[in-house]
Amino acid sequence: MLLFLPLAACGEGRDAVVAPAAVKPAAHSSYVGRWAVSLAGCQAGAWDFRKDRLATAGEVACTFAKVAPTPAGYTVQAECVAQGPRQPQSFTLTFSGVGAAETMTVAGGPWTGPIALVRCPTG
Repeated sequence: MLLFLPLAACGEGRDAVVAPAAVKPAAHSSYVGRWAVSLAGCQAGAWDFRKDRLATAGEVACTFAKVAPTPAGYTVQAECVAQGPRQPQSFTLTFSGVGAAETMTVAGGPWTGPIALVRCPTG
C-alpha cells in the first residue's frame, strides 16, 4: 500500500479526474504603434496609435477616455475631432493574423465603415 503513495504524490491517477483547461483566446499585440491601410501607406498615411490617443493622417484625432480589452481586441470610448467639433465616440479594434501579416480592424467611431489596417514596420 505504501508503494502507491509516491505515485499519487507525483500526480499518477489524478489525470483521469482532472477537467481539461479552458481554451483561452489567442494573445494579440497591443494596438500601440503605427498602422496603415497598406504597407505603402506607412510612409505618408499611417495612423499613430498611442496608449491614450490616436492621430490619423490629418483627418481624425482622438483622446481615449477608456480602453477595455475584449477577446478579439479592444473597445474604446474617446473624444474625437473629425472635420468638426470634438465629439464623444465609441469604436472597436479587432485583431487578426500574426507577425508581419497582423491586421487590426477599426469599426465605429467617426469612420463610415470598418477599416482594415496593417501594422507598419518599425525602424
